[in-house]
Amino acid sequence: MNLRIIDGLPFVEVTIAFRGKSLRLGDVLLDTGSAGTIFHSDRLADIGLEPEPQDITHLIRGIGGTEFVYSKVLDAVFLESIKLPSFSAEIGLMDYGYVLDGILGFDFISAANLIIDAQTMEIRTIR
Repeated sequence: MNLRIIDGLPFVEVTIAFRGKSLRLGDVLLDTGSAGTIFHSDRLADIGLEPEPQDITHLIRGIGGTEFVYSKVLDAVFLESIKLPSFSAEIGLMDYGYVLDGILGFDFISAANLIIDAQTMEIRTIR
């Protein structure tokens, strides 16, 4: 699969599966410097993913500042043919001054055994 470079940053498309519904997200930053994965709450509301009383909230910090998020176990996250079932991600407003559907962090990158080839701008897995 190919990376898209926008303003010097690598972007990919992912599909989120949650309670029998799925949603394709086209503007997801692939970020080796982010420990965790986060998706935009407004986008995921399109498939009925909203905060529930049992969800755990966190305060996260990053280059974009701090924000409150909640954790949700998604049925699966797909990066083309790569599928990570029962994947836990953070959900938040992602008000970072940049339009993003989400950030695939190092938790996803390592769990999927991704190899990022910056020369060819391709991603593959060693599975």
